[in-house]
Amino acid sequence: MSGFIKKRFYYEEFAIILSYNIPQKFIKEKRQQLYFPRLKEVYSQAIGKDYYTLLEIVSDPTIVLQKGEMVYIGKGSPKVKRVSARLIYDELSDDAKLFLDEALRRLVKENEKKFVDFFNNAGPLSPRAHALEMLPRIGKKTVEKILIERNIKFFESYEDIKKRVGISNLEDIIFERLKIEVTSKEKLNFYLFAKGVQNTIEERTSI
Repeated sequence: MSGFIKKRFYYEEFAIILSYNIPQKFIKEKRQQLYFPRLKEVYSQAIGKDYYTLLEIVSDPTIVLQKGEMVYIGKGSPKVKRVSARLIYDELSDDAKLFLDEALRRLVKENEKKFVDFFNNAGPLSPRAHALEMLPRIGKKTVEKILIERNIKFFESYEDIKKRVGISNLEDIIFERLKIEVTSKEKLNFYLFAKGVQNTIEERTSI
């Protein structure tokens, strides 16, 4: 099959709980449409740490998860039985939506190295657009300054970028872009960070 490019799928190992024990009406697991609800299981909603995938997860009632808790969701997790569905923003419960901003800001803070690496390595998306221009309030002049500074020396931290480029609200800018990607109802032209959401939307639209 010449010319066939296999699409990469992004899997999460850790996630932040957005809402624990969600109401039955929000459950998206496909098996719920075929069988009676599993009364001995508890459904929650979460956001992945690395690719910001919105997820539905299942645990036993003996395991109580806390909103804001970072949990391991990979194979052999002591707290999560399975990841039951990938979600889009509109499928989140009201409680999960209310907590999403706090979770995203926390991830921006805790994943500093990842976002600094983005500033160090981001390249053109097309002959006319650079990936850095996809960030809110980052224009061509600022992009040019970022490129000049990183060619002199790679950025080491948020504070380093702020001092050398003059972006005082850097974390807010990253948060705003991340929220746009996570809450989008339709596929965006470019995803800088939320590759998990991109996977979910592409899968939904390909059916």
